[in-house]
Order: sequence, then C-alpha cells, then structure tokens
Amino acid sequence: MRNQTFDKLKAIACILIILIHCKFPSVFGDLCEALARFGVPMFFAIAGVYLVKNEDSDIRSIRSNLLRKLKKTVSITFKVWLIYTVYSFIYAMTVKYGALEWFNEKFNLFEFSRLILFNSGKFIYDFTYAFDHMWYLFALIYVYGLCYIFAPLLKKGALPISVVLIGFLYFGEFLQIYYPIRPFGISVSVWYTIRNWLFVGIPFTLLGYYIKNNNVSLMLKQPLTVGSVLTITGIFSTLMEFKKWGSVEVYFGSLLIVTGLLIAACSNTDKKDSDKEVSIVHRSLAFVGRELSSNIYFYHVLVISLLGWCIDRVNAELYGSAIFMYLRPVIVIIITILISIFIYKVKFITIKNDKNLRK
Repeated sequence: MRNQTFDKLKAIACILIILIHCKFPSVFGDLCEALARFGVPMFFAIAGVYLVKNEDSDIRSIRSNLLRKLKKTVSITFKVWLIYTVYSFIYAMTVKYGALEWFNEKFNLFEFSRLILFNSGKFIYDFTYAFDHMWYLFALIYVYGLCYIFAPLLKKGALPISVVLIGFLYFGEFLQIYYPIRPFGISVSVWYTIRNWLFVGIPFTLLGYYIKNNNVSLMLKQPLTVGSVLTITGIFSTLMEFKKWGSVEVYFGSLLIVTGLLIAACSNTDKKDSDKEVSIVHRSLAFVGRELSSNIYFYHVLVISLLGWCIDRVNAELYGSAIFMYLRPVIVIIITILISIFIYKVKFITIKNDKNLRK
C-alpha cells in the first residue's frame, strides 16, 4: 500500500517551494525561504524512495522500472519546457523585445553548455520568468539515466556515493562563503555550480533509496522519535545558519530535516484514504501531494510571472503595499492549486472517457 506520509510531505514541500520564488516581505519571508530550502532535496529523496519497486528487485526489473520513469520524466520535461518557452516568446513580444534578440539570447552554445553541465541557463529561464525551477526536471533525467547505467552498483554504492557527494556539496558552499574560487573561469559563487544533478540530485535521491531499501527505520528502536529529533534539530540549525551566513542553496539543517522526515515516514504505516479516522486535513494533504504537487511545482512560476505582468499594467503601486505583499504569496498558492485541480480534473475525465470508448 502506498505510504501517504510521502504524499503529505510532497504537498508541504511544493507549497513551501513557492515561498522561495514568491517571498513574504521582511525577515519573516527570509526565514520562510530558508526553511523551504529543504523542499527540492525532499523531492529528490522521495524519488529515491520509489526508485525501485522492492528491495529484492533484480537488475533487469530495476532497469525496466527506471526506464519507465526516465521516459515519463523526459516527456513531462519537454511539455513543461515547451509551455514556458511559448509563454516566454509571447511575453517578450508584448514588451516589444525583438524576436531575433529573444532567440539569440536564449538559444546559444553557452546557454546550452550551462544546461548540459548544470541543468540551468536561459534555455529554461530568462527575464520573462526569472526562476529556473525546471532544473529539477533536467536533474531528475540525469539521476534516472545514471541509476539505469549503474544499476548493478546501486545497492552497495548508494550510501558511500551519497555521503561523498553531499560532502562536496557543503565543501562547495564553504567555498562560496569564504573562498569564492573560479575553476575553469566559472565562479563557484554562482548558484548552479553546486545546485545541480551532481551535488543535489544524485546524493539526495540515493539517500532516499538507501534509507527505504535498507530498512533504516526498522533498525532504530524509536524511529519516530529519532526522525522527529532530527527534523526539529534541522529546523533550528537552518535558522541559525541563515542568521550566520544568510541565504544558501542547501542548508545543513535541510539535510537533517530531509533525513529525519525520511526516517519518520518510512516507519509510518498509513491507513487508506477512506478510513474515517483519518482527518480531512490529512486526506487533503495526501491528495495534494499525490495528484497536484507536480503541477504546483511546474506551474507556480508561470502564475508568479503572469500575476506580476497583470499588476505592472493595472496598478504597480500595489508593490508598495505591505498588506498586498503579504497576500501575494497566498494568492499565488491558491491560484496554482486551482490550476492544478483543473489539470487533474481534465486528465481524470480524459482517462475515464478513453476507458469508456474501449469498452
């Protein structure tokens, strides 16, 4: 039976991620952003939990499952990228940005190299929507592809590879803060040099895989307690790190939060959604995580950009209103959820009609 706790975590993570790209004002917004930084690593970790169908799978079945996930991710990535690219072109034309200038700025060898090496660049973001949230999808393609290739090493290599790469992640953040070197002419201070498939995607995916498939929770006498302590410690660590160093890509506290939540979630035995003892809040969170979280993540940046476009043309003075700036993230969250529900309903009706036609 599907572990609904992971669905609930996906729901919370995808909503918190919106607060990175559409912040509340003042210190409160900064703190929310810092805590929300665990969101994308959590998504990778959950992908690792479901990396294989069961721990006893042979190499052939593991690769078959990964190939299915890879094909699905490539298809989704292309669709989402195409929607944003069309939107970017339309937006650029509305502000009288030349079509040729738009094309040359977005599609060139340098930007392509950034996409291939770091899952970033103007192939997937530009001035029309300034957040390259799609890096997650491209990184996930790398993760599934590499796990497919090195499937025989998955069981034995998951933990040491995860530990080594997480070590490089935080060494890179140390360099960003204290010694910003420029290897190969690229400043280590640029966000994508450490926030990419290699230092975030692979290690957190393998961490989720290892904790789930090695039954780490069962090895602990009180996994819920251990998980809760790690999570709470991670929250305080994140806040202290923010106070000390300001904004970074992945706080050490984020690692503690992800690890704690994984241990707690893997130890949890969920009831079915139909169980009346499960509250409406839990059922709603599970539904959002299971059915809506992907589209919330994919399209919240589009909503942010469209909302900004509308405000610029209707009443730009709203940006000077503290009340509106506090309401703005809430508005984005609500609109994105409604759009995701609409997409879900359309998909549900389409699948239902297809089934009826086959009968």
